[in-house]
Amino acid sequence: MKSLSSIEDVVRVIAEDSRLSLWNCAEETPGVFTLRHEDRLVVLASYNKWRDEQALHTLLEAGKKPGCTLFLFGSLEQFESLENLNGAHLFPLPSSSTLWVSACNSVAGFAPQQVAELQLQLERARYESDLLVDIGRALSQERNTKRLLELILRKAREVTNADAGSVYIVEGESDDLTARTLRFTESQNDSREIEFEGFTMPVSASSIVGTCVLAAEVINIPDLYQLDKAGEGNNPWGFVHDQSFDKKHGYQTHSIVTIPMISAREEVIGVIQLLNRRKPGALKFSSEESIQEKVLPFDEASINYATTLTSQACIALENSLLYDEVKTLFEGFVKASVTAIESRDPTTSGHSERVADLTVGLAKVVDRADSGSYSGLTFDPDEIKQIEYAALLHDFGKVGVREHVLVKSKKLYTHERDIIDLRFQYIRKSIELDTQNSKLSYLLESTAQEVAEELSRVDSQAAEKIREIDEFLGFILKANEPSVLEKGGFERIAEIATRTYFDGAGKQSNYLSQDEVVSLQISRGSLTQEERGEIESHVVHTINFLNQIPWGRTYRSIPEVAGAHHEKLDGSGYPHGLIASAIPTPAKMMAISDIFDALTASDRPYKRAVPLEKALDIIKSEVGRGKLDNELFEMFVGAKVYEEAMES
Repeated sequence: MKSLSSIEDVVRVIAEDSRLSLWNCAEETPGVFTLRHEDRLVVLASYNKWRDEQALHTLLEAGKKPGCTLFLFGSLEQFESLENLNGAHLFPLPSSSTLWVSACNSVAGFAPQQVAELQLQLERARYESDLLVDIGRALSQERNTKRLLELILRKAREVTNADAGSVYIVEGESDDLTARTLRFTESQNDSREIEFEGFTMPVSASSIVGTCVLAAEVINIPDLYQLDKAGEGNNPWGFVHDQSFDKKHGYQTHSIVTIPMISAREEVIGVIQLLNRRKPGALKFSSEESIQEKVLPFDEASINYATTLTSQACIALENSLLYDEVKTLFEGFVKASVTAIESRDPTTSGHSERVADLTVGLAKVVDRADSGSYSGLTFDPDEIKQIEYAALLHDFGKVGVREHVLVKSKKLYTHERDIIDLRFQYIRKSIELDTQNSKLSYLLESTAQEVAEELSRVDSQAAEKIREIDEFLGFILKANEPSVLEKGGFERIAEIATRTYFDGAGKQSNYLSQDEVVSLQISRGSLTQEERGEIESHVVHTINFLNQIPWGRTYRSIPEVAGAHHEKLDGSGYPHGLIASAIPTPAKMMAISDIFDALTASDRPYKRAVPLEKALDIIKSEVGRGKLDNELFEMFVGAKVYEEAMES
């Protein structure tokens, strides 16, 4: 209870005390305040305003107007000189706020019961207003369409006290609404446990929800069981109450209101249907009789609140549907990008998806970790999706690598190997031709005995040369395989390259060109240093490509994560030579997943699949050399993250 010592204190009480919240207060002139509620008027005047006789007379005259009450504020001493107040009320100061509230409400004609009812109405209005604000906040924060529809229906039932309800979504793109369909997507019922079964139905005037969509108007039916015949009385729509649902579940649908969800483009995108508004205090209907006793029609206030909520919900739903469309579009873009990557090298088909599965699987294990250096690291659904997208697109830059380099399976390209093969065939034929020419010369110039001896010697020399040529070619083809050269292999290739022959134009050439020597002397794999650099450049292409996409705040780390999957903890990776502290954790996970899939993927033209245990041993050796994260690898192995990917 507050103490009042001035008219300003009284005014503050009017503004702050809920018992006087029905009054609107305004200051007419300094020291004179007016309270208004509908057609009632209360004038408050401070002592400084009524102590002057002329001013007092003016105030008293104003107080005689119908519906007007005058309060004069002052001390008991100041009131002693007053006479002929003509109905004005005196309020001595100092006083209490409770006394003022009682005096104000009583002289204004409010009986205690009326005040209580008005205050109850006001509190309900405040509650419902706050509820709508809370609902609006909740709707704006929910992006999952299914959960959003559930929330919309639950809140709509809450503000109307509806026992049951359902939500329908309009589907289809046709400008003709009757060519579209309505999908039954959400259903709730407090009184009956009913297994939800989704279905679709045409947008048609034969149903209440269909009519609601076509007319884009609220349809309120006080009692379905009291509907007149089609087109008569309270049934201008021609509805026929199908009671099969009620009979099946021992339920009765009496009051029903159907509200269209109208988008910002003035299109009906859905319908909320509420059933059986309950009387105050009614919770559940245990029987059909209790339904008949405790169901009310949906009144104007309920419909207004439900319509307001539906407007809010429609914005949220439209945003959610738009979000889903964008998400679907983006998912399609990512999948198309992966297809573009793998179409360059069909032998790696499925690699991006497997790496994504492995990396996401490891991220979920890390998210659950309750010990170790990663125990405080968690990933929300958006972060998991970001990791998935980064892994799916980690090799996209390969579209910028020349295709023949990308798919190179041997140390020599096919055309290079064919050229060498043809060259050695030519050398072989040249030897055979030289041999025949030598024989012919001896036949013309020597005796029969000399010819026989010389021909035998020439044949022997030719056979030796041809054997050597075949041996050279065989070694070259063996060296062309993407495996480690045998001891002395480098020297053997160099020695073969020094051999010469005369081509068809009589020009002396080496058995192998310098470029061929470089390729055949590759110590491991099938790529030259220059080609390996070109392959490694795919990461730079990936980063440059992904940086062109406006990922927004949710997925802004995708270029960084995807671009670091070949970085190593010791700084020996590429393209930037980052050390452990600079590499994002998801990229460290992806590095393990990428190597694992590259090792264990099904046989490719340039390598055989490595067994699981050997693959894990190879990765473990990389961990031991300080290139991969040991703790992440232990979680990868301990949780057997690889099992699902290997089964797919």
